[in-house]
Amino acid sequence: MPSKSKSHLIAENATLRARLAELEDKLASRPSGKGEELPESVIADRKRIEHELKASEVRYRRLFETAKDGILLLDADTGRITDANPFLMSLLGYSHAELLGKRLWEIGPFRDIAASQAAFRKLQRKEYIRYDNLPLETKGHRHRHVEFVSNVYLVNGTKVIQCNIRDITARHQAEVALANASKELERRVDERTAELVAANKLMKQMLDEGKRAEEKIRKSRERLRNLSGRLQSLLEEERMRISREIHDELGQALTVLKLDLSSIRRSLVSDGLAEQSAKVHDIERTVTRIIRTVRKISTDLRPGILDELGVAAAIEWMAKDFQNRTGIGCKVTIQAVDKISDTARATAIFRIVQEALTNVMRHAAASQVNVSLEKKDDTLIVEVRDNGIGIMEGWISDSKSHGLIGVRERVLLLGGETVISGKPGEGTLVRVTLPMRKGADSNA
Repeated sequence: MPSKSKSHLIAENATLRARLAELEDKLASRPSGKGEELPESVIADRKRIEHELKASEVRYRRLFETAKDGILLLDADTGRITDANPFLMSLLGYSHAELLGKRLWEIGPFRDIAASQAAFRKLQRKEYIRYDNLPLETKGHRHRHVEFVSNVYLVNGTKVIQCNIRDITARHQAEVALANASKELERRVDERTAELVAANKLMKQMLDEGKRAEEKIRKSRERLRNLSGRLQSLLEEERMRISREIHDELGQALTVLKLDLSSIRRSLVSDGLAEQSAKVHDIERTVTRIIRTVRKISTDLRPGILDELGVAAAIEWMAKDFQNRTGIGCKVTIQAVDKISDTARATAIFRIVQEALTNVMRHAAASQVNVSLEKKDDTLIVEVRDNGIGIMEGWISDSKSHGLIGVRERVLLLGGETVISGKPGEGTLVRVTLPMRKGADSNA
């Protein structure tokens, strides 16, 4: 039941009662006269107000009794329950008599709002409390999840607390299922990351063995870089594959499910089954939220904009998303770069900026970061500069700084150079220069 309707009826009742009381006060203050009768207009006004008040109370009671959300009314001074609607009694498994006169925290399902007296005092002070996902156990030991919203209203000069309780168990279960799916996806990515780390360790061992001779060192390094490039390529291919599977298969399945639910809902409405239609509509909205989450996971793995519109547009999208998620200002400057046709370079630039922004979010404590991409002669220059605490020299060369190591490896594979510098209190700069491959970057 929309809270606005309840609030409107409560206010309407209070206004009518105030008008009736005002009229009674005027009548009481009239000088008494023998045989003097009340004017017909006054009698008509009183009857009309009494009729409107009765009609308003009937409307509120009908709304209260038929609501598909639970409603509790409490005394604002004592916290004792003064009324409860049928939906709430059905949801919790308690009778009206079992609820009436009890304090909220004396009812089994609400004992876990504990420090409930403290929460009640907060409600008295702020006149509003909300719990977005409150776990409850009903009298019959069923586990439910609800939205719990409490407001304080003034009725006839007396404060009354109204608690609105919405059953969101189905939505919660869907969110848990999605979270489990996300964890499984993270596990698979972690496994592949571990494989890559193990491969990197193998490359280092091979490099150590190659130190016996200069020629062996040169050849060994060449093999290692080729392997690293292949691993990076495989990782990007796997990201793209998983992203497409999520988007095409899971996304399409969810879309079909949403369309089926919409069709069922319309059929229920046409059959006059409004209650069942509302429940299906709630599930339909849950599926819509899941679709948005699936799209976000797919985009995080491999944003389609990178392949469709190029690295410049992808960096601008990433910067905007970074700013929205972190609250850190992010300005992007693109000069003389349109679209890089060399997929390896475009992907490398995108991942370098992504890693730099991730480090800013985790470590820099910055309020502003500037990203630039420009073409000078036959060179692409990428810079990410923040105004944070500044990276320490030891962190730049630390073997545990896998993100920075990954940036350097990407750049070396493409024949470029990486410079990472920082000063305490003056921020950090990541600067990458990449030579353009002849004949492949003509669109840049």
